[in-house]
Amino acid sequence: MKTSYIKHLLAIVVSIGLTNCSTDNETKIEDVSNDTNLLSGCTNVVIHNGHAYAACGEQLQITALGSETINTIAINGDDIAVDTSNNTLFVQSRNTIQALNLSNPLRPTVVASSATNFGLFSGIDAANGIVVVSAGTGGSNTQVYRFSNNQFNLVQNGIPTVDNVTGNPDVHVAETASGARAFYSQDLGAVANWGIQIIDFNTQGNITNIEPVVTLTAQRFTGGFNSISPANFPLESEFLNNKLYVAHFAVNGIEVVDLENNNTTSTINLGYQPINITTNGNALFAVGTTSNTVSIINPSDNTVNIITENRIEQARSIASNENYLAIADRIAGLLIIDIEN
Repeated sequence: MKTSYIKHLLAIVVSIGLTNCSTDNETKIEDVSNDTNLLSGCTNVVIHNGHAYAACGEQLQITALGSETINTIAINGDDIAVDTSNNTLFVQSRNTIQALNLSNPLRPTVVASSATNFGLFSGIDAANGIVVVSAGTGGSNTQVYRFSNNQFNLVQNGIPTVDNVTGNPDVHVAETASGARAFYSQDLGAVANWGIQIIDFNTQGNITNIEPVVTLTAQRFTGGFNSISPANFPLESEFLNNKLYVAHFAVNGIEVVDLENNNTTSTINLGYQPINITTNGNALFAVGTTSNTVSIINPSDNTVNIITENRIEQARSIASNENYLAIADRIAGLLIIDIEN
């Protein structure tokens, strides 16, 4: 990361907070500083093509970044993902996933849906036409879909290597030259032992390789499940420069995984239990449910800078691009931070 970029990040200015709109009603908001009707309950957020999309309970909230134009659509969502290869948004809510076409970014339309076999804390992610759903708690199946022609085509209905553990609270998927690679966050036993299971898929969603599980720091989770359910267990990952950065409550920070040797190489201390992590390709950004800060991590040397944002009350997820951060907050709603050069 360039020094000027770090200095700029430290001078970040919060730009806008988003308010509740009528269902599927595009609106211009001139001043929301005194608005008491903020849309709360946001659990996950992504940024795509200059727009932030947040799953907020019974509604999907959208904002055009750099403007005050927002929209809400009545769609239930716990987790959310975007596949840049086909311009499609995927929203997961309990036992249902839906695909939304983003041709009109402020007014996405549902083009497909599928019933699934999820457990609590299941997650969804997608890349290169492959949609991957983690199994969540025990008793449910990991599922892999090939999404094409606006249809979900189930390819894998259960993967024993992944499913035969206590649970899989989330999954991160990265595009590869031959398909996609999934990084499953795993509870290896009794909410006390943790790992990352890595599986490669071809472009049709078929398994091509299963790596040995990467063992993370062990520690029993004793936090309150109510504050983090139904999605975003504090074991989330992000892929950058052939390394995996795992936001892990057990180390109060980030565990760095070398993917050439599939082992942890270092720990980045944050001073709080992180709940989510993202990257814009240059830096990494992490948030925690009990912290009103955003941690900015320089991947070249693992140094950490801090943004203090007093509007954060219970951050659940963070997304980024070169110019903006978007934070899904369970209480404050969707928060936008401007980091534009």
